[in-house]
Amino acid sequence: MFCRVLENPQRGNLSGSRAYMDNQVIERVKELEQRSLLTATQASLTNASGEEIERLALLDTLTELYNSRTFNKEIRDELKRAKRYKRPVSLVMVSVDGFKDLQRTYGALTTDAVLKVVGSVLRGVVRDVDIPARYSSEEFAIILPETNASGAMIVADRIRTRMANAGVTHNWHNLKVTASVGVAAFPTHAREHDELLGRCIQALETAIQKGGDQVASA
Repeated sequence: MFCRVLENPQRGNLSGSRAYMDNQVIERVKELEQRSLLTATQASLTNASGEEIERLALLDTLTELYNSRTFNKEIRDELKRAKRYKRPVSLVMVSVDGFKDLQRTYGALTTDAVLKVVGSVLRGVVRDVDIPARYSSEEFAIILPETNASGAMIVADRIRTRMANAGVTHNWHNLKVTASVGVAAFPTHAREHDELLGRCIQALETAIQKGGDQVASA
Protein backbone atom coordinates (compact mmCIF):
# COMPACT_ATOMS: atom_id res chain seq x y z
CA MET A 1 0.00 0.00 0.00
CA PHE A 2 2.85 2.40 0.86
CA CYS A 3 4.55 1.69 -2.51
CA ARG A 4 1.36 2.38 -4.45
CA VAL A 5 1.03 5.77 -2.78
CA LEU A 6 4.59 6.65 -3.80
CA GLU A 7 3.91 5.59 -7.38
CA ASN A 8 0.83 7.89 -7.48
CA PRO A 9 1.87 11.04 -5.60
CA GLN A 10 -1.18 13.00 -6.74
CA ARG A 11 -3.69 10.48 -5.38
CA GLY A 12 -3.58 11.90 -1.84
CA ASN A 13 -4.11 15.41 -3.15
CA LEU A 14 -6.99 14.30 -5.35
CA SER A 15 -8.66 12.47 -2.47
CA GLY A 16 -8.24 15.49 -0.24
CA SER A 17 -9.70 17.78 -2.90
CA ARG A 18 -12.62 15.44 -3.45
CA ALA A 19 -13.36 15.32 0.30
CA TYR A 20 -13.18 19.12 0.46
CA MET A 21 -15.60 19.45 -2.45
CA ASP A 22 -17.99 16.94 -0.87
CA ASN A 23 -17.98 18.94 2.36
CA GLN A 24 -18.66 22.14 0.43
CA VAL A 25 -21.63 20.51 -1.31
CA ILE A 26 -23.04 19.26 2.01
CA GLU A 27 -22.74 22.73 3.58
CA ARG A 28 -24.44 24.27 0.53
CA VAL A 29 -27.32 21.80 0.77
CA LYS A 30 -27.77 22.63 4.45
CA GLU A 31 -27.84 26.36 3.63
CA LEU A 32 -30.45 25.89 0.91
CA GLU A 33 -32.55 23.67 3.18
CA GLN A 34 -32.58 26.34 5.87
CA ARG A 35 -33.62 29.03 3.37
CA SER A 36 -36.37 26.76 2.06
CA LEU A 37 -37.63 26.16 5.60
CA LEU A 38 -37.79 29.87 6.40
CA THR A 39 -39.53 30.67 3.11
CA ALA A 40 -42.17 27.97 3.68
CA THR A 41 -42.86 29.26 7.21
CA GLN A 42 -43.26 32.83 6.01
CA ALA A 43 -45.59 31.73 3.20
CA SER A 44 -47.82 29.76 5.57
CA LEU A 45 -48.23 32.78 7.85
CA THR A 46 -48.86 35.16 4.95
CA ASN A 47 -51.58 32.98 3.42
CA ALA A 48 -53.31 32.01 6.68
CA SER A 49 -56.96 32.88 7.26
CA GLY A 50 -58.29 34.27 10.54
CA GLU A 51 -59.25 30.81 11.78
CA GLU A 52 -55.88 29.40 10.75
CA ILE A 53 -54.04 32.22 12.52
CA GLU A 54 -55.95 31.38 15.70
CA ARG A 55 -54.95 27.74 15.27
CA LEU A 56 -51.32 28.69 14.64
CA ALA A 57 -51.35 30.72 17.84
CA LEU A 58 -52.04 27.52 19.82
CA LEU A 59 -50.02 24.93 17.91
CA ASP A 60 -46.48 24.28 16.81
CA THR A 61 -46.80 24.13 13.02
CA LEU A 62 -44.03 21.55 12.53
CA THR A 63 -45.20 18.86 14.96
CA GLU A 64 -48.87 19.88 15.25
CA LEU A 65 -48.56 19.67 19.03
CA TYR A 66 -49.34 22.59 21.32
CA ASN A 67 -46.67 25.29 21.41
CA SER A 68 -44.79 26.44 24.51
CA ARG A 69 -47.07 29.40 25.15
CA THR A 70 -50.13 27.15 25.21
CA PHE A 71 -48.28 24.68 27.41
CA ASN A 72 -47.38 27.35 29.98
CA LYS A 73 -51.03 28.38 30.25
CA GLU A 74 -52.30 24.80 30.48
CA ILE A 75 -49.84 23.69 33.18
CA ARG A 76 -51.03 26.54 35.40
CA ASP A 77 -54.68 25.69 34.78
CA GLU A 78 -54.17 21.98 35.43
CA LEU A 79 -52.35 22.63 38.72
CA LYS A 80 -55.19 24.88 39.87
CA ARG A 81 -57.71 22.18 38.98
CA ALA A 82 -55.67 19.46 40.69
CA LYS A 83 -55.44 21.50 43.88
CA ARG A 84 -59.12 22.35 43.87
CA TYR A 85 -60.28 18.76 43.48
CA LYS A 86 -57.32 17.16 45.27
CA ARG A 87 -56.43 15.06 42.25
CA PRO A 88 -53.00 14.09 40.89
CA VAL A 89 -51.45 15.50 37.73
CA SER A 90 -48.12 14.55 36.18
CA LEU A 91 -45.66 16.10 33.79
CA VAL A 92 -43.46 14.21 31.33
CA MET A 93 -40.61 15.84 29.41
CA VAL A 94 -38.92 14.28 26.38
CA SER A 95 -35.63 15.21 24.69
CA VAL A 96 -34.17 13.78 21.49
CA ASP A 97 -30.75 12.30 22.29
CA GLY A 98 -27.87 13.94 20.42
CA PHE A 99 -30.16 16.39 18.65
CA LYS A 100 -27.52 19.06 18.07
CA ASP A 101 -25.16 16.48 16.56
CA LEU A 102 -27.94 15.39 14.19
CA GLN A 103 -28.52 19.01 13.22
CA ARG A 104 -24.83 19.63 12.47
CA THR A 105 -24.46 16.40 10.53
CA TYR A 106 -27.65 16.23 8.49
CA GLY A 107 -29.09 19.76 8.42
CA ALA A 108 -32.37 21.43 9.32
CA LEU A 109 -34.82 19.51 7.16
CA THR A 110 -33.63 16.11 8.37
CA THR A 111 -33.87 17.15 12.03
CA ASP A 112 -37.33 18.55 11.29
CA ALA A 113 -38.24 15.08 10.02
CA VAL A 114 -37.00 13.67 13.34
CA LEU A 115 -39.13 16.15 15.30
CA LYS A 116 -42.19 15.23 13.23
CA VAL A 117 -41.64 11.58 14.17
CA VAL A 118 -41.46 12.57 17.85
CA GLY A 119 -44.73 14.45 17.48
CA SER A 120 -46.32 11.42 15.85
CA VAL A 121 -45.08 9.13 18.65
CA LEU A 122 -46.47 11.44 21.33
CA ARG A 123 -49.85 11.73 19.63
CA GLY A 124 -49.98 7.94 19.45
CA VAL A 125 -49.33 7.55 23.18
CA VAL A 126 -51.48 10.23 24.82
CA ARG A 127 -55.15 10.15 25.76
CA ASP A 128 -57.68 12.74 24.61
CA VAL A 129 -57.41 14.56 27.95
CA ASP A 130 -53.60 14.75 27.88
CA ILE A 131 -51.81 17.86 26.63
CA PRO A 132 -48.70 17.21 24.48
CA ALA A 133 -46.58 20.23 23.54
CA ARG A 134 -43.32 21.21 21.92
CA TYR A 135 -41.62 22.92 24.83
CA SER A 136 -38.44 24.06 23.05
CA SER A 137 -36.52 23.36 19.84
CA GLU A 138 -35.67 19.80 20.89
CA GLU A 139 -37.75 19.18 24.04
CA PHE A 140 -41.35 18.11 24.42
CA ALA A 141 -43.71 18.11 27.40
CA ILE A 142 -46.91 16.23 28.16
CA ILE A 143 -49.36 17.17 30.90
CA LEU A 144 -51.15 14.08 32.22
CA PRO A 145 -54.28 14.99 34.23
CA GLU A 146 -55.59 12.46 36.76
CA THR A 147 -52.26 10.60 36.61
CA ASN A 148 -49.94 9.86 39.51
CA ALA A 149 -46.16 9.35 39.36
CA SER A 150 -46.29 5.59 38.76
CA GLY A 151 -48.83 6.00 35.96
CA ALA A 152 -46.67 8.71 34.37
CA MET A 153 -43.63 6.41 34.48
CA ILE A 154 -45.57 3.83 32.45
CA VAL A 155 -46.38 6.46 29.83
CA ALA A 156 -42.78 7.71 29.84
CA ASP A 157 -41.34 4.25 29.22
CA ARG A 158 -43.86 3.66 26.44
CA ILE A 159 -42.62 6.85 24.76
CA ARG A 160 -38.98 5.82 25.19
CA THR A 161 -39.65 2.37 23.69
CA ARG A 162 -41.60 3.69 20.71
CA MET A 163 -38.92 6.28 19.97
CA ALA A 164 -36.23 3.60 19.99
CA ASN A 165 -38.28 1.54 17.54
CA ALA A 166 -39.25 4.42 15.25
CA GLY A 167 -37.07 4.92 12.20
CA VAL A 168 -36.59 8.23 10.40
CA THR A 169 -35.98 8.26 6.65
CA HIS A 170 -35.10 11.55 4.97
CA ASN A 171 -32.81 12.57 2.09
CA TRP A 172 -31.53 9.00 1.70
CA HIS A 173 -30.63 8.87 5.40
CA ASN A 174 -32.07 6.08 7.55
CA LEU A 175 -31.76 7.19 11.16
CA LYS A 176 -32.46 5.54 14.48
CA VAL A 177 -33.04 8.04 17.26
CA THR A 178 -33.59 7.60 20.97
CA ALA A 179 -35.09 9.83 23.63
CA SER A 180 -34.48 10.70 27.27
CA VAL A 181 -37.60 11.16 29.40
CA GLY A 182 -38.13 12.87 32.76
CA VAL A 183 -41.18 12.55 35.05
CA ALA A 184 -42.52 14.66 37.93
CA ALA A 185 -45.92 14.59 39.63
CA PHE A 186 -48.21 16.73 41.77
CA PRO A 187 -48.44 16.48 44.74
CA THR A 188 -45.68 13.87 45.16
CA HIS A 189 -42.78 15.94 43.84
CA ALA A 190 -44.04 19.53 43.75
CA ARG A 191 -47.05 21.71 44.52
CA GLU A 192 -46.54 24.70 42.20
CA HIS A 193 -46.34 24.67 38.41
CA ASP A 194 -42.87 26.21 38.22
CA GLU A 195 -41.54 23.81 40.84
CA LEU A 196 -43.12 20.88 39.01
CA LEU A 197 -41.50 22.00 35.75
CA GLY A 198 -38.13 22.44 37.45
CA ARG A 199 -38.25 18.97 39.01
CA CYS A 200 -39.23 17.43 35.70
CA ILE A 201 -36.34 19.18 33.90
CA GLN A 202 -33.97 17.86 36.57
CA ALA A 203 -35.27 14.35 36.01
CA LEU A 204 -34.81 14.77 32.24
CA GLU A 205 -31.22 15.94 32.75
CA THR A 206 -30.59 12.89 34.93
CA ALA A 207 -31.81 10.61 32.12
CA ILE A 208 -29.54 12.41 29.64
CA GLN A 209 -26.52 12.20 31.95
CA LYS A 210 -27.03 8.46 32.31
CA GLY A 211 -26.42 8.11 28.59
CA GLY A 212 -29.84 8.70 27.06
CA ASP A 213 -32.57 6.25 26.09
CA GLN A 214 -33.55 6.40 29.78
CA VAL A 215 -36.51 7.35 31.95
CA ALA A 216 -35.87 9.17 35.23
CA SER A 217 -38.27 10.38 37.93
CA ALA A 218 -37.91 13.44 40.16
